[in-house]
Amino acid sequence: MDINIGDIFQLGDHLLLCGDSLQQGQVERLLNGKSIDLVLTDPPYGVGYVENKSGFAKISNDTVIANDEEQSEDEYAIFTQGWIGSVLPYLNDKNTFYIFNSDKMIFALREGMRQAGVRFTQILIWIKNHAVIGRMDYLPQHEFIAYGWFGTHEFHKSKDKSILFYPKPNKSKLHPTMKPVGLLRRLILNSTKVGDAVYDPFEGSGSTLIACEQTKRRCLTIEVDPKYCQTIIDRFNKLTDKEVKRL
Repeated sequence: MDINIGDIFQLGDHLLLCGDSLQQGQVERLLNGKSIDLVLTDPPYGVGYVENKSGFAKISNDTVIANDEEQSEDEYAIFTQGWIGSVLPYLNDKNTFYIFNSDKMIFALREGMRQAGVRFTQILIWIKNHAVIGRMDYLPQHEFIAYGWFGTHEFHKSKDKSILFYPKPNKSKLHPTMKPVGLLRRLILNSTKVGDAVYDPFEGSGSTLIACEQTKRRCLTIEVDPKYCQTIIDRFNKLTDKEVKRL
């Protein structure tokens, strides 16, 4: 399928825009007239690196993650404030944010959330089944998830725990930083109801959309790379026989 920047696809109940979530006009094309209950996303970490088998290293030219260049903490806070600010007009009164991030930029992420007016309430910790080999003294076996909301929120489970144990997906050609669909399902179930809208401005390989399909939520999502948009469509087609069409 020929996919270009600006294309919008309907995948069952979900919408996918091939575009840049940092551009307000493109966000408006996707979200106009809609209300968002949950923002669940794994944005670029602003370090220009990803995990690979031998540790943290520059990714090769054929697997570059768009918008993931090295940034200072101040630059990353501005970046965070920008993409969050673009979704604020579309949030329901009760809403939730889950934002994956790294050790290096978690404080800059918190500052960007604060500048955007989003309350940073807790850090959840995703524990992986193995550490990442690298040059650091303490080999990382976790990622942080910033949890918060804008205004107020609802939590649909009596209580949960802040330490979340899920195996890291096997190294995949689909995307270098895939998240476990089971972990995303858990967060979605905790903070939304059936039929609610989940927004992911950095969709990657489509794990948020897949988790929404499995939990009967509606995913409204943006991915800047046409190659990964095709991956999202392929994963959806493999999961279900629901129609995919270009709008």
